[in-house]
Amino acid sequence: MTEPTAPLFAPLQVAWSEQLSVGVDEIDAQHQELYRRVNAFLGALAEKRGAPELEPLVRYLGDYVREHFAEEQRLMEFCFYPGLGEHLAEHQRFEAEYQALAGELARTGPTFGLAKRLVALLTAWLDRHLGTTDRAFGAFLAAHLGRRSVKPSA
Repeated sequence: MTEPTAPLFAPLQVAWSEQLSVGVDEIDAQHQELYRRVNAFLGALAEKRGAPELEPLVRYLGDYVREHFAEEQRLMEFCFYPGLGEHLAEHQRFEAEYQALAGELARTGPTFGLAKRLVALLTAWLDRHLGTTDRAFGAFLAAHLGRRSVKPSA
């Protein structure tokens, strides 16, 4: 992947804060790991070593989409979350966008354009979904269940 000489990525880092907490340790840990991975990729791009980091991030996102989204869905069903439908629709839109990027990576290999679109997808996801939609679910849990950790398999 040929990278430009001037950095085109902003922000250079994304920041997790306790305000983003859903209040479920397992879900919060998965969110924090996503932030860590996005930051590592942003750092790699800033240091012009993004090409070798693109494929591992895309592989991780495939696992994240399957495992994390399924865990959130089980928890929302367990708690009878009224926003389940909207929340799942957001997951499905993200998964479709992810699948398109993963397919492009398989066809073309790592490119700067692909890296740029992946960063745009992820930073928007972190801001919009984790910062708004997942926080709303966390507020529901806090208001209606009054517990810090809920395990649907328990």
